Amino acid sequence: MEKVIKTTTGIYQGYEENDHVNFLGIPFGYGRRFKRAEEYYVDDPQKINLAVRPGTQPMQDKALEKNELHFGENCLNLDISTPNVKGKFPIVVEFYGGGFLHGGNIVKNMPWLDEQQVVHIMPNYRLGLFGWGTISNGETNVGLSDQLMSLRWIIDNADKFGGDANNISLVGLSAGAKSIAALMASNSKLLDKIKKIILFSGSFQTIRNMETSQMVTNRFCKTNNISTDKDLLNLTDDGLLSVQQKTIGEHIATNWFGPVVDNDLISDNWLSVLAQRVQRTDFKSLIGAGSNEQEKLDQYNLSKLKNNIIPDLFGRNADVILKQLSSTNNGDQKSYLIKLIGEAMYSYPAYRSQKFLSENGAEVYGNYFTVLGGSHGGNIEYLNTPTKELNIEFRKNRNYYFQLVMDFLLNDKPYNDEIKYEWPLFDENQLVMELDPDDLSSVSMISYQWIKNMPWQNYKL
Repeated sequence: MEKVIKTTTGIYQGYEENDHVNFLGIPFGYGRRFKRAEEYYVDDPQKINLAVRPGTQPMQDKALEKNELHFGENCLNLDISTPNVKGKFPIVVEFYGGGFLHGGNIVKNMPWLDEQQVVHIMPNYRLGLFGWGTISNGETNVGLSDQLMSLRWIIDNADKFGGDANNISLVGLSAGAKSIAALMASNSKLLDKIKKIILFSGSFQTIRNMETSQMVTNRFCKTNNISTDKDLLNLTDDGLLSVQQKTIGEHIATNWFGPVVDNDLISDNWLSVLAQRVQRTDFKSLIGAGSNEQEKLDQYNLSKLKNNIIPDLFGRNADVILKQLSSTNNGDQKSYLIKLIGEAMYSYPAYRSQKFLSENGAEVYGNYFTVLGGSHGGNIEYLNTPTKELNIEFRKNRNYYFQLVMDFLLNDKPYNDEIKYEWPLFDENQLVMELDPDDLSSVSMISYQWIKNMPWQNYKL
């Protein structure tokens, strides 16, 4: 099998595994401090480069630990797994999760894609302050620009690695899903090339206003006695990471970073931009979330949840959560509050995204899962669990679910003749597929009592 590809950023030799050819660490751009991604310059276009080891990973907490991996700000590289470089297979681009603070293409959330008849690609993007900070004299949405440049590279080089540039799907978990949502709502015409998206445990809730983004940066400066955010330009990579670590401390900073309305890449009217993209391209969506995504917060007492955790996660919108809590007569307030937090962060944004896209003519498939307690990313963990490790009665359902997801990626519809279960469209009946450990069923979300008055921007300072 051919293991060498000639791309716009050089010639690379990969290796064969699982009947696929793999290429690791191929550069697609160049990253400078607080600047959007730039085109990668090839020193020697005739040199054959080995692409058999992981590329540089984004700066994050692990970079300050002893580690065999290399971390750095200039981390714009991607990994490819293709059935054949001479083919023309559907392309599935996976953006990793990690709260915009952690992650990298060294760990795939959906490794099983490497064994399917698709080209599986995982790009890196910058994290935390490096990718999502709003800094004076810096540029906005740096991490988003990294993702856009990776997509540009993928489209330009599709025929070199056996991919079909007219059949590209974006898949993501958590921050990866939120990134994809922001990309689809962005002003970039490049996203018109996307045919399908899969958003698991993340959707359109992370886009924030410029004021909030600037206040987050000010928080980092104040905590570290830095007089102006311009001084962040002069720190080493490790120094900037130390500033970030000191500020976050024991905070749960899941929502501190994310795409920002800069009226450049993302406009104030991003919902209208999204609706126009649906009407222009007719892209299809599969959007899912769990029944209790924040169950891990059970380790905290009620007081800490109210006074620390909720402000960390929602900022000014914490009042929306607390007001709903005070209006209930539920005896176990802590459990109810944890469920509310998960709903506000994940299941309600997923539902609202399904509804908005459907009302604007999109083909949308909803997924509400209770596997593994409905915890964050539980459906992906369920898919990643080897069949032999599941209870016998759960194995068939896991295989069915996997087949349906792959049918969506390969055939545009989550329907499988063998299963005889058709994933319902989300339309005026608001039907979604509910995934239990031992059952697939269609349920309507019309009568579900969602959290009230939560704005699209669920984190606001």
